[in-house]
Order: sequence, then C-alpha cells, then structure tokens
Amino acid sequence: MTTPTQDPSRDHQRLNRLSLILAGFCLLLPVLGLLAPKAVVPLSLVTGLAAAAMVWGLARPWQLMNRSITLAVCLFVGWCLIASLWTPLPQEAAMLALRVAVLLLIMVFLCGAAGLMDTAQSRRAGFGLAAGVALAVVLVLIEFVFGFPVYTALKGPPANDYAAYSRLNRGITTLAILAWPLAALCWHLRFRPVAFAVPPAALALALSSQSSAAVLGLFAGLLAAALAGLGRRAGRLILAAAIVLPLAAGPGVAKLMKEAGLHEATYLSPTARYRVHTWDFVADKIVERPLAGWGFDSSASIPAADAEPFGRGRKAIPSHPHNGPLQILLELGAAGAVLTIAVLFFIARRIDGLPPAARVCSQGMFITILCIASTAYGLWQSHWLAVIGGAAVISVIVLPRSARDSLPRKAATDPPQPRPSAAHRDR
Repeated sequence: MTTPTQDPSRDHQRLNRLSLILAGFCLLLPVLGLLAPKAVVPLSLVTGLAAAAMVWGLARPWQLMNRSITLAVCLFVGWCLIASLWTPLPQEAAMLALRVAVLLLIMVFLCGAAGLMDTAQSRRAGFGLAAGVALAVVLVLIEFVFGFPVYTALKGPPANDYAAYSRLNRGITTLAILAWPLAALCWHLRFRPVAFAVPPAALALALSSQSSAAVLGLFAGLLAAALAGLGRRAGRLILAAAIVLPLAAGPGVAKLMKEAGLHEATYLSPTARYRVHTWDFVADKIVERPLAGWGFDSSASIPAADAEPFGRGRKAIPSHPHNGPLQILLELGAAGAVLTIAVLFFIARRIDGLPPAARVCSQGMFITILCIASTAYGLWQSHWLAVIGGAAVISVIVLPRSARDSLPRKAATDPPQPRPSAAHRDR
C-alpha cells in the first residue's frame, strides 16, 4: 500500500481539492437529475477521474474500494457477461455489461475516497448537497407555478398536462432519494427539526407530481425509517426482507395481482394497469428459464408468442419490465438473483454498522431506492445507476468522521513510521 507524501500540508491541499470536487458533484447531481438526467453519467465519470487524480498521492484508487462490495459487483458483472452469450445481440449486451461495471466501480471508489476527508472538508461537500437540492426544489416549484417555463425552453412545449408533469418524474425520484442524505446532514449539523421535516417534505413534493414511484418509495422509506428507529434488530429484519422477498416472491405476487384483476381496475392509472399486465407475462417467462434466464439485457426481445398486449400497438414487454427484481430473474435467472442478494447484503451490512441517525436515514434511502427500482426504470439505464451510486457516495460524505469505516484507508493516510537504525535493531 502506498503512503502519503512527507509534506502534510500538501496532503491536506489534495483533500481540500477533493472536497471541492465532491461539493461540485453534490451540487450538480440534483439539478442535472431534474433538468438533464443523462448528464448525470458524464458527471459521475468526470468526478471519478478527478477524484482519482487528487487521491493518487495518498493511495491508489483501488486501495480505497471496499473489498467485499467490489468482489460482489465483479462477480455480478461477470455473470452478466456470461449471460450475454445467449441474448439476441451478444456483443451489444456485453458492452452494456462493461459500461455498467465501470459506472458501479467508479461509485464504489468514490465512496472510499469520500471517507478520506476530515469533518470540515466533508461539511463543505455537504453544503454543496444542500444548495443543489434547494436549487432543484426551486426549479420544480417554478415549473409547477408558472406552467413549466424551464422545460418548455429546454425541450419545447409539452403535448398535454400529463406529459408536462411526467417530464419531471426522473428529477422527482432523484430528489426523493437525496432527501435521505440531506436529512442525515441536517441531523449531524444539529438541525434536528429540519432533519425530521425533509423526507415528509419530499413526499409532499412527490404527491404534487406524476411520479407514483417516488411517492411509493418515500412512503415505504418513511415507514422503514420509523421501524428502524426502534432498534438495530428491527432495521436488520427490514433490510433482510427488502433484499430477499422481492426476488423470492416477486413472480408469485405478479401472478396474484393479475388474478385479482388489477390490470382492469379502473381506480388504477393506465400505466399501473399496464405494469400489472406486463409483470404477469414476465412471471410466466421466468418459469420457462428459471436458472440462467433469457440473457442479459434481453427483456425487450423476449418472444411473446400469443401473449395479448395490454393495448393496441404495444409490446408484451416494453424496453424493460419496470420491475428490477423481475428483470433480474427474467434476464439472469436464479444465479443472477443470488449474486444480486450478495451485492445488496454487503451494502446492507455497512448500513447496519452506522450510528443510529445515519443508519436510519441510510435504511430509509435503501428502501426508497428498492421501491422505485421495483416500479420504474430499467436496471441497466446508466442515468438510474448513476443516481443510485451518487446517492450512496453522498451518504458517505455526510457521515461524521467518527462513523466512517476508515480501516483500509487509515494505512494509506497515516504518516509513515520511521525505520529503526541498524544499531537499534541489534540491541
């Protein structure tokens, strides 16, 4: 393992620059997540490269990455590459798997790099988060109050009111996720009433939008956070259930929803009924290839045979099933499900080791993300992975220094010990 330079002031300057880089990331993530979601991906890549350059004199980037999570991610992506062999377009699928690997590993590195900062440096980055979320909320309110002027200027007038509101959905889900690290930051800064108010305020904002996924995610996250506040054991049960049950029971629940007639329930929105219809079809296809699945990124190419589409001109499965657990089972089979559980388990284990306030907020965010992933977006969409990974990085940034797992980083940042002289060794 490398050691820092002999000049502590130079090392401190490196970390100051790192904190500015991460502050910029925290500032831009909520704003770009709202106005230009695809720009979150290059933001993440540029931040990763800049952070790697800053920490190079302190440690090599791979030395800062959590070994368990890194290994689990590599095994998962390895299976994705193998499962690319039986997809209709193997080369394209393999390239997508590699892009997913790069993005995820950059995020794991940034989580490690964030732990190098001292309290003042991490607080500087945290203020970037507060400013970015505040700016994004102001933009949302401007859109709601004045008839979507910003989006109209950027993308032209919407076709109807539903289209106008739905263009904000990705940004609303981003804010729903980032509400949790913002609440943790307010708690650590001793703004306790504000910390309690942030997630409910985010829920109120989501209720004003068309993003049912954000509403469901925040509602479930608030419930999980409340139960996790009862103690660590309750939090562990929540995390275990959230990791295992969607993958173990997802297909069965999908069939029950169709049998209950939810695909025809007029009190549900058309998009919700469409999902119920699609999930039932996906559940049938999972049973046909339960072990290895239909191949990585193959959802849109699954043969529909005589399956009845939900609406005229629509496919049985759109570009993806709009359900992360079902997509894992459909494309990667039981093997992919086991590896997914492994990745989530190691993340949950780190969450479980946090102090109470940080643990409760992180569990709320974890459940919010899983709920959104179970109702919206394809798992391999780069902007979605970048938002999830970025939220994880920010959750580390806002942690108090004493709460960070700095064991592997300590050796990289402590000053080197002088070697004893030959005379001293001979004594």
